[in-house]
Order: sequence, then C-alpha cells, then structure tokens
Amino acid sequence: MDHSVISAKKVLVTGAYGLLGSHTVRELINKGYYVRAFGRDQEKLSKLAEGYENTQIDIFCGDFCNAADIDKACEGMDYVIHCGALLKGWGRRSDYIRTNVEGTRNVLNACAKNNIKRLVHTSSPSAHALRNNLNITEEDQNEGNRLNFYIESKLMAEKLVRGQNKVPYSIIRPRGITGIGDKNMLPVLINVNRQIGIPLFQKGKVLVDLVCAENAALALRLCMEKEEALGKAYNITNGEPKLVTELAEEMFTALGTKARYIRLPFIPVYAAAGMLEAVWKLFKIYDKAPPITRINVCTLGRSQIFSIEKARRELGYEPEVSLSEMIKQYAEDYGRG
Repeated sequence: MDHSVISAKKVLVTGAYGLLGSHTVRELINKGYYVRAFGRDQEKLSKLAEGYENTQIDIFCGDFCNAADIDKACEGMDYVIHCGALLKGWGRRSDYIRTNVEGTRNVLNACAKNNIKRLVHTSSPSAHALRNNLNITEEDQNEGNRLNFYIESKLMAEKLVRGQNKVPYSIIRPRGITGIGDKNMLPVLINVNRQIGIPLFQKGKVLVDLVCAENAALALRLCMEKEEALGKAYNITNGEPKLVTELAEEMFTALGTKARYIRLPFIPVYAAAGMLEAVWKLFKIYDKAPPITRINVCTLGRSQIFSIEKARRELGYEPEVSLSEMIKQYAEDYGRG
C-alpha cells in the first residue's frame, strides 16, 4: 500500500485486537485518523480490519518484544498508542518483565528512531490496596506496590516512559477496563457467582471503580491530541463507583439470573491468598492461578476510588458510555454466545 496517498494523521496502535486496542482503533478511525493495527495474530488482525476501508487501516503482524518488528511498524507513523501488554493476573515474573517492561523499552526506542510526535502509554493505577481510599489522585501512585507481577511490571514500564526525554509522551492509568470482549473481569465474576457466590467483605459496603473500554479509548485519543497532556499521567475511570452488590445485582439481572453471595472476613482471606500464592510459586505453577489471589481479595474487599478531575479539567474527558449501558450491551452479547 502506498501510504503517501493517505493524508490523515497516522497512528500505530499496539495490542490492536485486544479489548482496549480494538476500541481505540474504532475511536481513532471514527475521528478521521489512519490506523496501523499492530499485533501478533494475523487472523485476529484481519478480522479487526473487516468493515474498514483500506484508506482507514492497515495491519502489521509482529511482536513489540522484537525490536525489529516494532521499528518497522513505526515507520511513517505520526503517533503511537501503546495498548499491548501481558494482562493476565498470574504467571512467571520473567514473562511480565519481557513483555511489559522490555517490550515498552522497544516501543520507546522505535518511537525515538522514527521521530514519533507523541507516545501515549497505557499504564495502570496503583494505590495502597490494603485500606479504603475514596479519592486517589495521580500523585498517590504507589510505586512500591507488589501485589502481583502485572502491577510491578506496569509500574516499571511507566517509570521507563517517564524517565526518558527522547520521546514526547502522555500516560493514562485506566482502572478495571471492561465491556464487550472483556476476558478478565466480568467473566470471572460470572464464574465465581456460578461456583461459590460472590465474596462479600465489609458486609458488602465496598465500592468498585471501573471504566468502559470505549471511555478508556476516548481518553487515549484525548491524550494524543491535547498539548496539556504532554508529559503527564491521568487516572481514567467511568467516574461512577458502585457497591459490589449493586454492580452484581445489575449484572446478573441483565443476564437473567441471580447474584449469589458469600460473606468472608478480609484479613484471614487475604492471608490465605498470600499462602496459596507462595505455594504456587514454590511448585512453579504458572499455567493456572490459585483459587484466590491477594489482588482479587483487595479488589472486592477494599474501596479504591480514583479521582478523574485532572482528566476532566485538562483533557476535557467525560465518559460517554455508562456502566449501566455497558452491562446491558455485555449481557446481550453474552446471550448470543
């Protein structure tokens, strides 16, 4: 394809067929950008490109853990949005470091080599998960959080981005991305509800803070466009925290079933999760997560609400898809199998 005929600003999106990446591709194309979708699976990339004109998108099959692949993919691009990451909640530390840290280093080097105007990096919010916090700002990021290898690696990757001066950058820290295509959060909730019931800590008085994938994609685009975002990081959520029970009732009503609950004490369960993780690591069990993990206990057992006032003020960010709308859409898609 002769990219010289394309007049639109060109954006490379890594992790393009993932939950966030696919919504980001759609967001950018709808706003008139030309997108190069980057990922490791040719079939998934081809499916992603269906429905778009070849003047809107092209695909690049590669691995950003391979420096040559990401270097080549960045050629001719104006911007890079880095959505790609190893997301699963359990695995070998070396795999997380290779993908989320060294892979991000490759992306940075490729951006510098190709004079990318701005890298927008997808990071992760991290706070003191052992206590309730209802107004976590960007300055409250806890770089010492080691609840799991994913969090550790994402904090290391963000530090890489912030610690260099060759590539202009902006960063988003989305909390609990969900929506159609979610393979981590809502499917786990459905499975747990079916098996034992949803764990209730603090008598169910725990708030959860999530973001719809469409809204996170919007935030990525705004970070790319806004001069105010240069060199800054932003918390991104839907701005509508819900009680665990409220979320569960709405979700399972939409799915045509009932939410089930099991009341549990936080500290003993957290301790048990820590012991299970230690046993799994001792016996090098990485293909399957323990029945409970500390991060899951903290997610359901402590209210962690992130302020999005900075994103609203500086980016003009306003969530466009509500959690209720997302739940309805997810349930309809889930019902279609």
